[in-house]
Amino acid sequence: MKIRNFALIGGIVMLVLGVFSLVPGLSTFPDWLPRLQFNTSYGLFLNALPMNIVNKLLLIAFGIAGIAVAQPRFAVETNVRYAKTVFYFMGILAVLGMFRHTNTLFGILPLMRGEIAAHGIFALLGAYFSYKHGELPLHEQLA
Repeated sequence: MKIRNFALIGGIVMLVLGVFSLVPGLSTFPDWLPRLQFNTSYGLFLNALPMNIVNKLLLIAFGIAGIAVAQPRFAVETNVRYAKTVFYFMGILAVLGMFRHTNTLFGILPLMRGEIAAHGIFALLGAYFSYKHGELPLHEQLA
């Protein structure tokens, strides 16, 4: 799979998750979920992913960006930058979710339980496609 396909497929997956997570019937609110500063649209999406409106809007934004950069008019370098952005952003969120004091990103973003795994998977895929499977030589990707 080429880096452009990662941007397209990853973008579609993120956009679909973000849009479907906005459907109220697909989320529940168990008692153990911590309170946040942004409780709008907050709950467990598919009983697995704690999400609020910030998570959902970020997913939609990453999805739209992935679909956009996968278009042929964008250079391969743009796709590599997108994959790196996914890697770094999602990786940082996954790591922050592992610690009790930062797993709500100071009350803004729920990063516990299933969100750690989801962000970790996106980060690993972003790393793989940007550094190992990109269409540019490694020395050009790091520039």
